[in-house]
Parts: sequence; structure tokens; C-alpha cells
Amino acid sequence: MAVTHSSLQQMMDEMAEDKSVASLEKTSSIKVDHRTTRSFANAALQIFIRRIAFLLMKQKLPQPEGSPQLKPHRYADERTPVVEEKVGDMWTYRFINDCAGMDRPKASHTLCYFAGGSFTSPAAKEHWLLCSELAVKLPAYRVLLVSYPLAPNQPAEKALPALHRFYHTLEAQCVKDKTWLTFAGDSSGGNVALTLGLYAASSYLNSNKRDTCRLRNVFVISPPTDFRNENPAIDEVARQDPLLSRKTIDDAANAWRGDWPAAEPQVSPIFADLSLFRSAHIKVDGVVAGYDVLGPDATVFRKRLAEVGVRGDWLEWDKQVHCFPLMWSYHIKEGKAGKDWCLDVLQRNAHFVDRSDTGIP
Repeated sequence: MAVTHSSLQQMMDEMAEDKSVASLEKTSSIKVDHRTTRSFANAALQIFIRRIAFLLMKQKLPQPEGSPQLKPHRYADERTPVVEEKVGDMWTYRFINDCAGMDRPKASHTLCYFAGGSFTSPAAKEHWLLCSELAVKLPAYRVLLVSYPLAPNQPAEKALPALHRFYHTLEAQCVKDKTWLTFAGDSSGGNVALTLGLYAASSYLNSNKRDTCRLRNVFVISPPTDFRNENPAIDEVARQDPLLSRKTIDDAANAWRGDWPAAEPQVSPIFADLSLFRSAHIKVDGVVAGYDVLGPDATVFRKRLAEVGVRGDWLEWDKQVHCFPLMWSYHIKEGKAGKDWCLDVLQRNAHFVDRSDTGIP
């Protein structure tokens, strides 16, 4: 698809303004890695994405009730054989790193990945490839892709109880195995990771258990955090976002919340008691993109975490699109750098937890 002269000139002007270095900012308990660069290939890809966004965001056929049974993507299955297992009522897909051989240490963490898809679509190729990469590069983690119930047949009111049961089943297994939990996800899956993480923290604090909460980390990429979508900055960013629009995020939010109000904390974590994460010693990490209409509210959410003392590492990258770390498999420079940043944070998280007798860094 041809790139117009005006589009090319705009890319060149913006690249000339980019700074070549990232800046690190420590905001209370949150450390922010702020980056501004954008490569020519990335800028060109964004123009292409804008042209085909209507195809990428096309509504899929509704999924049946319950946890959809999935077929692993063949590229991921070839690299890391994928084992289908049922945990409670939830289908999960475990990635096996055969390349590690006998020297691979026993995983001390289980990473549950919740794939994005506007709360209506199951995992796509990019999610399977990312989970395969996590399994290869992070030997401390047992990586599970979780197939959670999807709207419109199962909005949050119906889906969350099943996810709560899934958590308790998994938590009991982690207690038995003396291992730790991480919830991770992108886009709508990031929302699920956050709300399920808040439920886990609340459940632990209300149980009066003396041992440490098994959930140690929540890691999110481009999550929706406020279903009202009233932040005035959304309309400013929408002019630059090549993929999402106010309509697409409103439609996704409405499908998932069902009859619940948009400000219900179980779907809009920005309204939840975020101090639960701090009290349960759960670290919350995230990635925010500058050309993403979900970015403004995600930034507000990150600042709310800092206000109540929740620890975390956050990457905020200007001029990047929604869930840009998933573009690593297309050999986009910033996608690979974003993915590597995620790997580094997850690796450090596991190291800090494992070296502590209590699991608290």
C-alpha cells in the first residue's frame, strides 16, 4: 500500500523531533521508564494499520458460554509444545520449553496470561507467540495462557465468578507446591488481570492467613482501567491512534460490563481500593503507549497506584500503538524493545521474590 508524500513528510518531521535516549523517573513507589523514539519502519507500519484497522477490529462471531476450548497456533506449538489442561472450569494452555533440556530448573512461579480481544475474542497468533517467548526466556515461570469466558454471552457478571473459582483452585495448588503466582495480560486481558488481582488481594487479606499471598505480581500491557471513557485526553489521542477509537473502546466496555454501571470497580479497576495491592505486597507493572486511546486513563491509573504506595515498574513510550510489545514477532524495533523490557521486569520480579524467604522483596 502506497505511502503518500504528506504522510512520509509527517513521519520524517516527527522522527527529527524524537530524542534518542530514554528517561527514568521514580515517582514514589513507581519507577517510570519514559521513551520517545520511533523508527521509520514503525511509523510506516502505523500508516498501514490505520488503513486496515476496520479489518483488524471487525466483530467476530460470539463465543459459546464458558471457557472456550482453543487450538494453539502452530508456530508457538512447534517452538514450545503446548499442553491443554483444565484448571477448575477453565481451559489453560501450558507452554513447554523442550530446548532447555535437563538443566532447566523447576519453575517457582506460574504466570497466567489473559489475552486481549475486546472481551469478545480469544487469543490470536500474537498472544501465542508471546507466551511461547516467555516460556523460552523465563525459566523461573510456568507459563499458562488462560481461556477465560467472553462477552457477549458471558459478560463480567457471569464470567468473574468462574475466574474467582479458577484463582482459588490455582492458589491451592501453589500453596501445595510452594510456588508463586503472576497475572499478566494485554488490553482487555490486562483488565482481567487487574480485577482478578484485586480480588486475590482482597480474598487473602480477609482470610487472616499468616503466610504470604501467593499472587506476587500483576503485569499489564495497554489495559482499559476506566469504562466511563470520559477522559478529555482520549479525543486528543484518538487523532493519532491508528487502531482504536472512542467507539471501539466504548463497545468493548459495554459488552463486558453488561448491566453493571461503567464505574463498577469489578470492571473499572481505577475505582477499586488500590491499596489492597500494597497491603497484600503485590507489585503492579505496566506498559502504556502514547498513540493509544486507552493510554490517558492507564496513566491516571498508574498515578493512583503511586498515591497509595503500590510498587511497580512502568514503561511509557510516546508515539507507540496499542499493545506495541506484541509487534516484536514482526521484527519491529520498538516492539522487540518493549517485549524485552517486559521480559527483564518479569525476570527481576522472580529473582527478588525467590531470594526472599517470605516471598516479599
